[in-house]
Amino acid sequence: MLDLTVKSNILDSVSTTIKETFMLSNKIFPHLHQLFIAVSQVVSQPPPKTWRGSQHNAKGDEVKWFDLAADEAVCAYLQKEFPYSVILLSEEGEPRQFGSGSPQFTMVLDPVDGSENFARGLAPAGMAISLSPADAPLAVETIEYAFIGNLFTQEKWWAQKNGGAFFNGEPIQPLPTRNLADILISCDLNHYIMQPSVNHLLNQTRGVRSFGAATIALVMVAMGKCPLHIDARHTLTPENFLAPALLITEAGGLITDLAGNSLPHINNLTDRFAVLASHNSILHALALECLQQ
Repeated sequence: MLDLTVKSNILDSVSTTIKETFMLSNKIFPHLHQLFIAVSQVVSQPPPKTWRGSQHNAKGDEVKWFDLAADEAVCAYLQKEFPYSVILLSEEGEPRQFGSGSPQFTMVLDPVDGSENFARGLAPAGMAISLSPADAPLAVETIEYAFIGNLFTQEKWWAQKNGGAFFNGEPIQPLPTRNLADILISCDLNHYIMQPSVNHLLNQTRGVRSFGAATIALVMVAMGKCPLHIDARHTLTPENFLAPALLITEAGGLITDLAGNSLPHINNLTDRFAVLASHNSILHALALECLQQ
């Protein structure tokens, strides 16, 4: 007869296998998962001794050695393993096509979001990938697949349009949070002079957090752990929010501009946005009311 501890471990292993099989049953997600593994492996290595750190990307941000290493790992996988033809958009270069024939998807990649955190060994930092049809305009509403991974904890989130949102294989369940006074709100404060309307909103909540990684902050909105996120700086770029936006909407939440309007179509990754993201429509309406006062 099996020891109860052994039996429990076996059941846990079977449960994990079932969850992973659910993800692997889709033809897209196994490859997005492999991209996350490839990025995680290369950024965990020591920096090259020859790195001098003098490069900047199209947004003007300093390029870290792990940004380039992650980008190279992704490109290598797309070239050799990815079964679909894609146009890759990332902050590390011009659009690049991988695969033969007409592109089927536009892939927006942020290999290391929260790079200043990651460079200092400070959590969180994440990798984000979104896929939309290549013949569709790039926008929140056209994203069909999304995958986000935490580079410190190896936690994984993914979502499919009209197919739900998942955390480590479990469906993300909406929480019945209805009051600002009960929640934590995240706000990106980097290089930001607080506006009175934003300050008013923050003061209505239980507390304020600033993660330094928009992708992970927005994932916390979808999970309901930090059910509101605001970035009022008008500097947020699309690779930071497209993947978690699908996670949020599939989990029952909303992501809009600061007036409650849908985010506009994206021309390129240097477009800048301000966003308000909420775990549910009630919190979103309460936040918008505060911002309008």
